[in-house]
Amino acid sequence: MLACRHMSEMQKSGLTENMSVRTLELFTDLYAKMLKGGTATPHHVTQVSLWSVEALKIWDENPHLKPRNHLRVEHGTPRRHFARMVMKLYTEKQLNKTTLDQLVMRYWKLAVISLEEDRRLNKIARTVMYETPEERWAAANIMFPDINV
Repeated sequence: MLACRHMSEMQKSGLTENMSVRTLELFTDLYAKMLKGGTATPHHVTQVSLWSVEALKIWDENPHLKPRNHLRVEHGTPRRHFARMVMKLYTEKQLNKTTLDQLVMRYWKLAVISLEEDRRLNKIARTVMYETPEERWAAANIMFPDINV
């Protein structure tokens, strides 16, 4: 609520969404990660359980590689889109723990993907809002083992 009010006040004073949304993005990302059993540390591939087939192959071939040079932790719903959903609940006076938790459980998903998969997402799925993270990943032809995405 505080981050939403902060964003609203910043926009009323003339700041762009790009500048005013950053705190809300950070807070919602942290809240979601902790709700799903994570820690308050920055995202790292070793903390994410959902890996694409391509990312798993890269890791299996060289488990000592530097992840940042080969892999990405990917938000199934981009942080900006997720923050906008939270802000919408706030402006409609429907933001509370229950609605936020429901939003997190449905839309906040992390996956480890390869740099090539990240490039495909950048080309086709970065700015479009999909119904689910799984639909977004499918649009970029990112496959996951044992999951019909």
